[in-house]
Amino acid sequence: MFERVTRAARGAAMGTETKMEYEVIDGTHDLLINKTLAADMQTNLEKIGGITYTPDEIVFAQKLQSTFLGKIPSLDSAAIVTPLHTDKSQGSTDVGDVSYIVPTVGLSTATWVPGTAAHSWQAVACGGKDMGTRGMIAAAKTLAFTAIDLYLNPALIKKATDEFNTLKGDYKYKPLLGDRKPALNYRD
Repeated sequence: MFERVTRAARGAAMGTETKMEYEVIDGTHDLLINKTLAADMQTNLEKIGGITYTPDEIVFAQKLQSTFLGKIPSLDSAAIVTPLHTDKSQGSTDVGDVSYIVPTVGLSTATWVPGTAAHSWQAVACGGKDMGTRGMIAAAKTLAFTAIDLYLNPALIKKATDEFNTLKGDYKYKPLLGDRKPALNYRD
């Protein structure tokens, strides 16, 4: 897709007798999903369970949901651990780069009111509340139980590593930015 967009931009520049240049200053790999690790983490998340709200939190959540657009999920859905799905994410994350170096897994828990858009003021409003903390604790417990499984079960590590090697194949990871320095030096 990148090459197609670049060719279209070059064609437009030719058609307008202008010049087109570009510089890649950002880029992340897609997420290489490890189903072995995901299945183990799902089992642990199901042991921990979802998040339930206090009566005061329900009032807060309903006020927050009144600002949402579109279909609004039930508040009870925060208590539900959804079945495992390993579809490709539509977002971008630098964890994708990590996933081409070592077997990688992640999870989502209810730290926001159901239906909250990421990067919104509503997400920030949930972060300072006990409901957000309980979601974070559920995630931390799930990660801890998964780490214990890996520590106690070397066969799980081998299975995850074998899957990783099969998925990666002979692909050699290289950062999409190459060896260039960061575009913004924010440390000086």
